[in-house]
Parts: sequence; structure tokens; C-alpha cells
Amino acid sequence: MRTVPTLSALASALGLAAAIGCGGGQTTAPPSEHAAPEVRKQNRVTNMHMHFDDITAIQVALVSGNVVAARELAKKFREGFQGEKPQGWGPYIERSVASAEMLEVTDDLHMAARIAGTMAGTCGDCHRDQEINVVEHAAIAPPRNDDRFSDFMIQHRWAADRMWEGLIGPSDEAWRAGALALAGTEITREDIAERLLLTPEIERLLVQIRKDAAAASSVHGADMRQELYGSFLAGCASCHRDMMNQRD
Repeated sequence: MRTVPTLSALASALGLAAAIGCGGGQTTAPPSEHAAPEVRKQNRVTNMHMHFDDITAIQVALVSGNVVAARELAKKFREGFQGEKPQGWGPYIERSVASAEMLEVTDDLHMAARIAGTMAGTCGDCHRDQEINVVEHAAIAPPRNDDRFSDFMIQHRWAADRMWEGLIGPSDEAWRAGALALAGTEITREDIAERLLLTPEIERLLVQIRKDAAAASSVHGADMRQELYGSFLAGCASCHRDMMNQRD
């Protein structure tokens, strides 16, 4: 299996890390058919990591419950595939573009989250087929916080990011690390009630998230993982949206 620089390492080297959080990034022109092979290869690697920035910006928007931003970022992600289509990438690019087009027109947060899970799985399928390893995950434990509510949120965010990397890599190690962290986070109704009004919808979402957490570590296969991640992301997004509505 060929190995390219890890996503985080290359993003840092290219000055793209900040783009993950704000949906920014640089635009790289499609490589000329007359460019030297090493230049074409480097441009392809750069473009691949730009795609990672763009799709991760979608994930960040959805975690925050912002489907409007996710739609705008889906358009940017789709437009990033214009230009050269390296050999073997065609079917996966078509699937990615089709999913992005679906995301661009949905107003439903749950549907948007499930589409994002499918998009991440498509990236992983392409990487697996091309025998490219793009995630070298080091199982570093997430930071802890003495406040139970804050600690719960930190653990869930860390788990969501590791499972996301597990889909895109694809990386069993990253997926398992995230799944175990997710299953290991517990919070009581009393802990939540100290910060939020426990509405029936938030309670329902917490039950669904617990179900996803229990299932994540035993789920195998890209299709099942991306479906479960879509459900988990939808739960996070809806809960966060309701939390923000309470603050308004």
C-alpha cells in the first residue's frame, strides 16, 4: 500500500489547517497534461488534501447543526472535482459529486448528516481501491475535563473526529479508537439538566446516540459504518441545534 503524508501533516505544511474550520482553502489549477510526472503527482496529492479540507468543513458545519453552511460547503466540495480525473478515480468522483448535489438542495439536517456519512465512505472506498493510505492514526487519548458536561462534549467531539478519519482513511484503528471513546462516555440526566432544559427531543436524541455508541465498535464494513456515522452525526447535529436554540 502506498503511503502519502498524513492529512494533518500535509494540511499543516501547506498552510491549509485553518481552512478546515472556516471552509476556506486554496484553489489549485488542474495539472497540465504536459506537466512533469512528479509535478502532476504532487498536484494530485495537494488536491486530495484540499478535498479533505472541504469535506471536513462540511462535517464541522453539521456537528454545529448548521445545514445552511453545509449546503454552501457541499457546492465548494463538488466544484473542487472539476478538471483532471486520474485513472481509477472516475466512479468515486461521480459518486462524490452526486452526493454533494443532494446535500446542496436538502433542508433536512438528518438527511444532510447521512449524506455526509456517505460522502466520507466514498472517499474511503476510493482510497482503499487505489491502495492509498491517507490516515496514520496515533491512538492518543482525548483530553479530560473535571466538569462532567464539558468532558462529555469533549469526548464525543474527539470520537466523532476519529470515526470520521476511520471512514475517510479508511482506517480500522481510527474508527475503533473513536468507537471506544464514544462508548466510554457517560452522562446523567442530572448533569445535563444543570445546563439545559431536558426537552423530550433532546432525551430522544441522547437515547439514539447511546444506541449508536453501543453499536459502533462492533460494526464492520464501509456501508454499515457510514450509515451508523450518519445516524450519530445527525443526533449530534440535532442536539447541538436545540441547545443553541435554548440560548437564543
